[in-house]
Parts: sequence; C-alpha cells; structure tokens
Amino acid sequence: MEGRRNAKGEKPGKARGARPRTQPEINEYRRRLLMEGTIRSMAENGVGGTTVRAICAGAGSSLGLIGHYYRSKEELVAAAFRYLFDSTTDYIRAVSLRDAPTALGRLRMYPSALFSPRVCTRTNLLAFLAFWHEIRFNRAVREANRKRYVDYRRTLDRMFALAAAEVGATIDTASAAVGLVALVDGLWLELAMEEGTLTRREAIRLAHDYIDHQLGLAARAR
Repeated sequence: MEGRRNAKGEKPGKARGARPRTQPEINEYRRRLLMEGTIRSMAENGVGGTTVRAICAGAGSSLGLIGHYYRSKEELVAAAFRYLFDSTTDYIRAVSLRDAPTALGRLRMYPSALFSPRVCTRTNLLAFLAFWHEIRFNRAVREANRKRYVDYRRTLDRMFALAAAEVGATIDTASAAVGLVALVDGLWLELAMEEGTLTRREAIRLAHDYIDHQLGLAARAR
C-alpha cells in the first residue's frame, strides 16, 4: 500500500493550517479524522472489515468518538463517501480550470486529473471500489452517489457542449458524457482490481481517444 494520503494528496490526520482551537474547529478536525480513518479502512479491509475499532484505529481516536459525532457507523460511512467524492471532484475541477485555457483543454484535463498520481492513489482506488459495493446496502451512500453522479454527468455534458462549439462539431453531448463516465469508471475499476494490467498513462490516453472520437477530432487528424 502506498503512502497514505487523502483525495487531495494530503497525509490523513495532518492539520490544515493552524492547530484547531475553537470547539467548531475541533469538531470539524475530528470528523475529518474519522472520515479519513473510514476511507483507509474501506481500502485496506473492505466493507466487512470496516468495524468501529478499525475506523478508530485508522483515525487514531478513542472508540467512543464515533458516537459523539455520528448516530451510527453507516452514517459515518456515508459521510466518508461524500467527503472522498467531493474532495476528488473539487480537485479535478480546480485543476481543469487552472491549467487549461480552452474548453477542449478543460475537457481533456478531466481524465488527466482523475488518473493523476495525486488522485489515483492505491487507497483511493480501493476505497471507491468498496464504497461502490456499499451502495447496494447503505441507503445514505446510495442517495449520495445518485446525486453526485447526476451532477457529474451534467458537468461533463456542459464540458462536451462547450468543447463541441469550440471545434465546430455537432454531437449528442448527453450521450458523450454518459459514455465518458462509463469509460473512466471502467478504467478506474481495472486499475483497482488488477495491478499491472493498465497504467494511469494508458487510462488517460484511452479517455482522450474517446473524447477526440466523440468530437470528430480523430477523423480530422487522419
């Protein structure tokens, strides 16, 4: 297992900025530690092995701390999923807006950031795999995933629309977005399930090939 870092590339448990002093800051800090402990346990132990004891051990907290902040382990698991999904998405969007001056560049940057070493860590790969399994049994995780995937697809739909207008292509942007979501999820699953069969660089290339094909850029390059 590679060095433990959260979705933003930070070491779990590492304080962000000044040490928390006020009670609200302390509460936020402790919740974050518990969510990151849950993410690590989901990655290392799977759903079945993610017990209260395993979460607290990963968070470096007492066994009673979870009950102080969450009504149940299931509620904490759902919070950890939201935290992982949102922090990953926020980072990808920030990189896309920061590093790409064109609509096509921002669309192509999306898989580049998703499969970057900063996001596509072994911990994140395996944690998402475990959370996807939990969607079947945890209603809060299922609802959180449904809402975020709708937003995810809409974002990619808009990005395809802007890129298509930029390059002068007419495409079904909704279908293109669904296809890209399916492709990158499949590539993520491939990276998580079997090490060595696919590299991050190959995953990015395949996603870029799909984008270029949808926008008709592959045909123009011939």
